[in-house]
Amino acid sequence: MPKTIYLNYRCLPTKQAKKLPIRINHNIKIGSLDKKCIIIHSDKIERSMILLGFRGGRFISENKSFLSVSNGGKLVFGGACCIAEGTNIYADGGTVSFGNNFYANRNLQIECYKDISFGNDVLMGWNISIRDSDGHTIRLNGTARPSAGRITIGRHVWVASDVTILKNSAIRPGCAVGCNSTVCGKYYPENCLIAGSPAAVVRENIEWEE
Repeated sequence: MPKTIYLNYRCLPTKQAKKLPIRINHNIKIGSLDKKCIIIHSDKIERSMILLGFRGGRFISENKSFLSVSNGGKLVFGGACCIAEGTNIYADGGTVSFGNNFYANRNLQIECYKDISFGNDVLMGWNISIRDSDGHTIRLNGTARPSAGRITIGRHVWVASDVTILKNSAIRPGCAVGCNSTVCGKYYPENCLIAGSPAAVVRENIEWEE
């Protein structure tokens, strides 16, 4: 509870913080946290509507957990959100936006320097890594290429376990991403199955249910 109280009053406006809408597991190590670095866009603010470090699958071993939001970075929540144990969220100047009814199983890794956004009703499996930066500068014919790019995951997308999503990726609404895939591009059809490394559209006109 002390860590939960600290996080809410450090990161939210006082009017929201006193309702304790964010509950954080005591096992999550907190790094740098800018003041007011979390934004909640919801008509109704409720206690524990955002859970960090809870409700993961017990058959999956959890990694160490870490949270850091610095250098003007932001976490934006559009409503209810549950991210299970083993989460690592590192926003260094970038904005990570979660839509309403977001769920991620254990060991979600997010590294954001620019912009990563999730639509409403997104479901994510375990051991998923999402990075909007190369991590190092890459030069092509002596010219440095942009090291960071946006990642957009649309409404009602299911990302299965052990998936890596890299910069400049866009997954359209209604899609599903197969296990062990590496997503590194834009997938324009809605309601398609994406799979492989690198991932490609393998089925269209799909529907998935939680």
